[in-house]
Amino acid sequence: MIESDEWGAFDIGKKTPSSEKRGSNLEELAAKHLKTTSDLEALTVLLGQLETEIAHVFPEEAGERAMSTDTFEIVLNRSERWQWDKKALEDLYTQDDLPDFIKRSMSVDKRKFQKLPTSEQERLKFALTRTLDKPKIKVIPHV
Repeated sequence: MIESDEWGAFDIGKKTPSSEKRGSNLEELAAKHLKTTSDLEALTVLLGQLETEIAHVFPEEAGERAMSTDTFEIVLNRSERWQWDKKALEDLYTQDDLPDFIKRSMSVDKRKFQKLPTSEQERLKFALTRTLDKPKIKVIPHV
């Protein structure tokens, strides 16, 4: 009885070009890969520089902004990261002292904070650090 191999239909490993042909093809592929990698790195650097220059035209604040030129619509979106000083919050809301082997970690929910009265927000703002993430830029050609 002859055993059937399900992968046999793909002829994997059965037909191989001569080693000379494989070598020149591999050499050509490797050269193209190296050039493409180099081009991609250069284009990535250029794209980063262009995005930085475009971002400087827009206000440095969170949210989505758009500007139009004669031929393009440029959309910039900046998200914002909030970081709370946990030690400052603990000092503000002191409760019973905990043993030194127990840690309490405080943070503030962003949505709930934004719904607080202004006076309560002002009381907490000293413990908040807001930073902008790298802007995301879309350039859309006018049709």
